[in-house]
Amino acid sequence: MKSSKLKLMLIGFIFVLGIIISTSVLAANEDIQILKKSDSEYMIYISEHLDSSFEFAFSNDKNSNKEELNYKNAATDTAEENANYIAYVDESLHSEYFGKTAYLWARTLNGEYFAQGIEINLADSITETEVELANSITKIIKVDTTNTITTTEMVDDVKVTKTVGKVDVLEEGTTYYQLVKLPSKTEDYNQFMKVAEQIANSNVEDNMYAELEVASTFAELYERLVPEVTDSNWTKVEDNVVLQPEEAENGEQYILWLKNESTEGIKLDAQFLTCFADYKPEVISEKVVTKLPVTADDPTLFIILAVLVVALIVVCMLRMTTKKEVSAKRKNSKH
Repeated sequence: MKSSKLKLMLIGFIFVLGIIISTSVLAANEDIQILKKSDSEYMIYISEHLDSSFEFAFSNDKNSNKEELNYKNAATDTAEENANYIAYVDESLHSEYFGKTAYLWARTLNGEYFAQGIEINLADSITETEVELANSITKIIKVDTTNTITTTEMVDDVKVTKTVGKVDVLEEGTTYYQLVKLPSKTEDYNQFMKVAEQIANSNVEDNMYAELEVASTFAELYERLVPEVTDSNWTKVEDNVVLQPEEAENGEQYILWLKNESTEGIKLDAQFLTCFADYKPEVISEKVVTKLPVTADDPTLFIILAVLVVALIVVCMLRMTTKKEVSAKRKNSKH
């Protein structure tokens, strides 16, 4: 009975240990970024180990004795003072290890291992072209997003001055556009905007690992979202101006896809816009409505009526007086 319990405990311990080991390997994989220089040359950036030198080795056997591997000294990615320390794959290492599954070990110069048997898949690398795309997006097609346009119209006798944002296209050739409102029902677009803002606002020049991490995510999203050149939803830009949608409210965000066709070829770009809308109503004149006069409200008719009554009484009195005088004269003449 004790033997059975011991076996169960041992199995449980091995199971838990397996989970811990697999989790640590997964975490380590998530801490690696690979930059492709050519088909046989790669730079491997290991997070948290960019500032100091280390040793690394490859093997095609995950269960290799780590102490017996052929270790190499880390290189630096540039000749600058703030260079990052990296493991690398050159033509020789590529030929020796990367015809099949390869694993990485890395240790500090004091012999402390921080990477053990991590699978290195060069297909997961990011190219220099993709890094350049992430850094150059919004700058490929020349535009000016700082200007506004002001219009004035009368609405119910109120002069409304409206100032909204616009995008001036400065590129030669014919330009087309597509607008996507955010937040989008497609979560990829929302993430795309966040990553673009991160690239624009982050200072990662001295940390190539962070730059590759962001660029890798950006390149993946860009590849999925960028409209095809032949897409039927492109709208031609008129008068080199893209107006923000009429229904856009202040602060709303849009992704503006741009396609430019010229003698130099076809270029695609994206702008990330925050709409500006300012409305200023101004009352020019109050609307006057003409109504028929109501006697209860206007005393003029009462005055006119009183004058007419007085005049009528005077006329009646004059007539009565005249009749009496005529009648008296007739009586006197008979006598």
